[in-house]
Amino acid sequence: MTDGYDVAGVLPDGLLEELEPGTNVAVVGPSMSGKREIALRLLAIGYESGDGILCITTGNAERLFSDLERHVSSLDRKQIGVLNCGGRNTCSMIEEMTESVSSPADLTGISIGTAKLFNQFHKRGVSDIRYGLISVSSLLQHLDSNTVFKFLYVFANRVNDTNGLGIYTLNDDTHDAQVINTVRGQFDGVIELRETDASDWECRVRGFGRKSTAWTTLE
Repeated sequence: MTDGYDVAGVLPDGLLEELEPGTNVAVVGPSMSGKREIALRLLAIGYESGDGILCITTGNAERLFSDLERHVSSLDRKQIGVLNCGGRNTCSMIEEMTESVSSPADLTGISIGTAKLFNQFHKRGVSDIRYGLISVSSLLQHLDSNTVFKFLYVFANRVNDTNGLGIYTLNDDTHDAQVINTVRGQFDGVIELRETDASDWECRVRGFGRKSTAWTTLE
């Protein structure tokens, strides 16, 4: 069991170096701000040192595998747990560690599929797991906000109970401000992204029981 999850190098200037087991982190920003890329890097960075990756995708499973392979040259797809919410397996072949549900609205199926994948990791002796949920915004498009809040509460507790690391993405320009604030409250910390007047992208880190960092330019 790890003492901490390495996340060094994903954000600039050492804004975030390590996270404790059981931590849940949201990457929040406007559409097309690079949230997904940051989330995938947070998931992939521990793979070569033995961390498992268990990711729920509300998009295309094949794209998820391909994007992870950009960050890990030695990625073995049979060692990655993916739950595809697109209704059918969209990969070119059925991967050993892939589960599918009918739609992002099938929260029961998502919970069951996640538990199956976790058990697969457990059988293989993988105890340190980085969970991804890409994206929370897709859940909010299919379900009412209260249902999503309850699901996130249960899911975040599962991450905590299994000493994992939870990584989530959320658009902050497509939902009501009250909904965004309530969703953010489900997590231990938030990585925020914004665009400057000069069309550069900046990030800052809030939460984790410490003072917020300053806005810093993303390279």
